[in-house]
Amino acid sequence: MRLKIWRQDPRARLPEKASPGAVGWDVFALEDTLIPPQEQVLVRTGLVIEAPYPYAMFLFPRSSLFRKKGLIFPHSAGIIDFDYCGAEDELRVPVLNLRKDPVEIKAGERIGQLVFLKALVEAEWEEVLEPPSRASRGGFGSTGGYE
Repeated sequence: MRLKIWRQDPRARLPEKASPGAVGWDVFALEDTLIPPQEQVLVRTGLVIEAPYPYAMFLFPRSSLFRKKGLIFPHSAGIIDFDYCGAEDELRVPVLNLRKDPVEIKAGERIGQLVFLKALVEAEWEEVLEPPSRASRGGFGSTGGYE
C-alpha cells in the first residue's frame, strides 16, 4: 500500500514502525508542547496524510502515553476521513492531562499511532419491525466484565 504524506512543516518526522511486528505506525510531536493540568491540547505533527481508500486511518494513543505521562485521548481514538488531506488538514493529536501538574511533550517524542483498517464504505440500512435477535446478550460488562 502506498500512502500519500506531506510535510506541512519541514521539521515533521514521518511515521515509523517500532518493530517488524508492530501494527501501528508511531507519529511524533512536531514541537515542544506543555499540557496544563486537567486541560486538553492538540499536539502538532506537521503532517498531512491521505487515508488510502478503502482503508480508514485511525489514530490511537500509545500504551505508554498514560502510564508515563498521565495523558489520554479525550475521545479514545481518532478517525481520519478519506477527504481530510488538504493543505490545512494537519494531523494533530488530542491529549488530556489527568495529572495535577503540567506535562511536557518534547519535539520528536512518539505521541500516537496510526492503524489502517479496511472500512465498509457503502451500506444500506434495512429497517425491521422487531429486534434482529430474540435473545439479548446484556449490556456493558455482561461478558464477565465489572461488578
